[in-house]
Amino acid sequence: MTQPREVSLVRLARAFTQSPITALSFFRDGSYLLAGEDTHLAIYDVQRTRNVTRVPIFKAQPIHGIRSLNGRVLIWGASRIAVLSEEVVEGLTHGKTAGRDVGTHFIKTVTAPDWIYDAALSPFDSQSAVLVTAHNEIIPVHFDADTGTPILGVVVSPSRPILYAANVKWTSPDCVLVAGGTIFGEILMWKYQFGAAEPELISVLAGHEGSIFGVQISEDLQSPDGSVFRLLVSCSDDRTIRIWDITERQDEARRKHQLSAPRETGFGSTLSHEDDTNNIKNNQDAATESPIAVAMGHASRIWGVKLAPTSTDHKMMVYSFGEDSTAQRWRLDLSVAGSGDASGPNTQLSGVLKHQETYALHDGKHLWSHAVTTIGQQTLIATGGADSQISLITQPILSAETSNQHVMHEVSTLDIPAFLSSLPNPKALGRGREIVGRYDCISQTQILATSSLGRLMLGTFDQGLKWREIAVEDAVRPDVKACYSMTAIGDGVALLGSTTGRIYHFCESQGMLLVGTVPGKVVNILLLSGRGDSHKECVEVLVHIHGVSDAQYYSLNWRTGSVLAMTDVRGMDPRFVALSAARIKEDLIAIGSRHGWLSLLKRGEGGFRPVFDFASRSRDGITALVPLSSKDGDQKWSSYFLATSRDGKYRIYQIEEDEDQGVRLYLWNETSPPFGPFVEGGWFTQDSPPELILYGFRSHKMVVWNETRRQELAAIECGGSHRTFTFTHDPTNPHFFRFGFTKASQLFIYSQHGASHQSLKDGTHGREIRALSYNGRYLATCAEDTTIRIWEYEKGPQGRSSERELRCLTLMKLHISGIQQLQWLGDDYLLSSAGMEEFLVWRVRRLDDTSYGGLGVVCEAAFDDRSQDKDLRIMSFDAHKIASDSSIIITMALSNSTLKTYRYTADGSFHLLAKISYTGACLTQIRHLGVDRNGLSALTGSTDGHLATWEARFDNDRPVNHVLVHMAPLHQNSVKSLDLRPTPEGFQVLTGGDDNGLGISALTPLSNETNDQRYAVTSRGIVRKAHTAAINGVALTQRGTEILGVSVSNDQRLKVWRIEQEKVKLVADSYSGIADPGAVEVMKNDPDVDGDDEPRLVVGGVGIEVWNI
Repeated sequence: MTQPREVSLVRLARAFTQSPITALSFFRDGSYLLAGEDTHLAIYDVQRTRNVTRVPIFKAQPIHGIRSLNGRVLIWGASRIAVLSEEVVEGLTHGKTAGRDVGTHFIKTVTAPDWIYDAALSPFDSQSAVLVTAHNEIIPVHFDADTGTPILGVVVSPSRPILYAANVKWTSPDCVLVAGGTIFGEILMWKYQFGAAEPELISVLAGHEGSIFGVQISEDLQSPDGSVFRLLVSCSDDRTIRIWDITERQDEARRKHQLSAPRETGFGSTLSHEDDTNNIKNNQDAATESPIAVAMGHASRIWGVKLAPTSTDHKMMVYSFGEDSTAQRWRLDLSVAGSGDASGPNTQLSGVLKHQETYALHDGKHLWSHAVTTIGQQTLIATGGADSQISLITQPILSAETSNQHVMHEVSTLDIPAFLSSLPNPKALGRGREIVGRYDCISQTQILATSSLGRLMLGTFDQGLKWREIAVEDAVRPDVKACYSMTAIGDGVALLGSTTGRIYHFCESQGMLLVGTVPGKVVNILLLSGRGDSHKECVEVLVHIHGVSDAQYYSLNWRTGSVLAMTDVRGMDPRFVALSAARIKEDLIAIGSRHGWLSLLKRGEGGFRPVFDFASRSRDGITALVPLSSKDGDQKWSSYFLATSRDGKYRIYQIEEDEDQGVRLYLWNETSPPFGPFVEGGWFTQDSPPELILYGFRSHKMVVWNETRRQELAAIECGGSHRTFTFTHDPTNPHFFRFGFTKASQLFIYSQHGASHQSLKDGTHGREIRALSYNGRYLATCAEDTTIRIWEYEKGPQGRSSERELRCLTLMKLHISGIQQLQWLGDDYLLSSAGMEEFLVWRVRRLDDTSYGGLGVVCEAAFDDRSQDKDLRIMSFDAHKIASDSSIIITMALSNSTLKTYRYTADGSFHLLAKISYTGACLTQIRHLGVDRNGLSALTGSTDGHLATWEARFDNDRPVNHVLVHMAPLHQNSVKSLDLRPTPEGFQVLTGGDDNGLGISALTPLSNETNDQRYAVTSRGIVRKAHTAAINGVALTQRGTEILGVSVSNDQRLKVWRIEQEKVKLVADSYSGIADPGAVEVMKNDPDVDGDDEPRLVVGGVGIEVWNI
């Protein structure tokens, strides 16, 4: 089949994109961040953390680097260069110029003869710049005084090895210093004096055991004695960071290096010197070419490294950025040996790199871009990942780390022996070692603690933590000593429960007041409905007693401690050990047990009694219960509540009350946040809509996690979960919290006052998206990172409401191998398949009457009829719901050429209905042509390029075999993508092949009988060379009376084809910024919302795009 090459008849407009961040640069003293997002320059307001605008720079070429200085912004990608004036960028940042209006009049472009690895605008001459290429060349650049157009000079190079990294630094108005990292682990240091006959090779730094991926030349650094030195920092795929002294010292004899001279090559090689007669000289030369500091970090290759642009007393910060998607902070401590003058001829610098912190702010793999700058007393670090996210880290500079004004977090301690030694006359309370007992933060600025000998101490946060002892009556001290539970109930107020059975109310102004006594040891005091405040005088608590499941309910005035009401909690299972509790309805209390049970209680004449007991999916402790607020402002309670658990999951339950059946619970959501395995609690912020914050333990750290934004707020080294701890937060500021924990008999309090990092742009999957599915409202995506995300395409934030963007509603991660396909089935079922014969059935529902904007997702079932080795891949599947019994017919194509059909029922079972083995070719695609309770007809595509139709008539007593109806060759090799649509005659089929061809086929039934579901391929044709690479995704859609086919390929072209009776026309062909596309999906607009029913196209791969037709 042929197709004419003609001008575009359909216009494609890219409406939204999430692509890897390939370049970053701060602008205007860190007020703005310039980002390379595929072909566009994006500008972000750092203070407001929002996107200002996006400007198209290149056509079909991603941006690789950005530099700004002296009134110009220099941008490059591959060998292409673009220049904007800062006036234009200023107009964009202030909204005076729209990004789409910046055209060739404002953007001056030129093409270099080679790929560009680095560029530097001259700080001495606003009309000059220099480029470094992939072959160790520099190209001088001069800007035309009238137009600003860049004019390239003569290429200069001492030699032309292939580089993997380069950096250039202006050292004077007519001299530049170049560092080039080679594939063989060497770093070539050379400089060029403009006007000189040839460049000068200074040294070759050898020692890395892998290719060099990042180098940076420092500015001139000043030592305390005033001398000046210069450093080079490098990184490699050997996972090491190395610091080199590249200072040009006074009166130092310079060796002339010849790269053509004989020497060892390969990783870790050293130079062979021409003069071997002077061993001392050779040893000195070797010393100067050895790194002064080496450290190993990251879990995989390191892509980039930066020296912080400030230093003090020979101490500075180094930041590294890796394939493992983390940024790491290192402290470099330098020392000078020799004359003491860092630039002296006999001076040797040495240093130590010490790891300080790891920032795991991105998903998946690769931090492709980074930028570092200093503003006042803070260092700003921006990172851009393959996940499309931009993160901003704020750190105090080294010399200001002790300044309270800039410290985002601090750790305070209580060591009782040290505390007692600071008291003028400490009171002796008995024999034995005195250690910390129980404690809790009773306000934003105070923490109350007891000791093992009955001492009561109050700590106040005021430019540090200051402790003082609270006087306790002798009669009360044994109860303080026996304190087993402490719970803050209001500002500056706490309840203390002891193993003597007494409960005390503490307030600094009133001291210790006895509230009541229970018949046993108090093991837990649980606050039911939040702390008291100026609007809430009454608080409710449950007091639990050791060895029994019963409890005492108290209602108190939190200020005075007076008991307003008290009653028993009776009738619970004797095995029930309470761990958490909350009021979830006006008349309903929920209690979570240590073994995963939930009990709902109502108050009657004799006290609280259980009305419903529920076994959760876990047998681990339920650590917290949090009600979800109602969407209706007049109603306080919704029908949902959150439960966190030590099995690493949080769950949302729906409460249903019925006069006949009473109270029931239904699991509405079950999710595993990435920090597990112990989720200890959570809360919803007061934002609109609220955001969910969780906290718990991961290995030896306490992690605070924003589940809504998928961001880690803190990771605190504490030693792990097996310890006493307390956690309190500011309900109005999710970044303010305190975490107190016991370690080595001391009390440590971690206080965080603000966000040390934030997201300028939210991201998408960290690996390649492999499949898309749209159900009319939600878009589901799955990727090689084994996660599934559900998105809603909605209006942008205030100020950009005319634009639409994809907002991630939820993320699911249960698969353990790369996901191959997913499919919506109606509005509430989502099916997904992966390698290792994984097939999951998800139930997706909205949380209707709550202000929380998330979705409820539960994995309803996992496929269990797997082969003995469980090593097959489910290449494709199709599913159809049977309305009569709500069962689902699922047909799977497995990587061993087997076709299997199952009936899935709501109880989670899979019943095999039919199976067959194909020829030696692997099945890659499967689509149902017709399904009912009694049988099905299906279409398959395979690696031999054939289409085949099948039939199966079900026998409920035993599995039957699929029957091959018809085979037709179409592609020269694998059918990589397939879509179909019903026609009056049968079906129209669109296929994409590994042969770069686009296939068009027609299926018609073999007979007109109603019960005959057999189909044959009656016509077929193919567009050869439809793309220049394999076609990974195709889709069919209808626009009016037109039938359009869409194809995406590894050549990064998105093409639209008009499909007519006998021919196919290419009507649109656009560059797509999504590399390695996995699928294309059609999203139909909602006419009630958008005013039309024009389709939108979604392309998924390394990123995601939405296109308007």
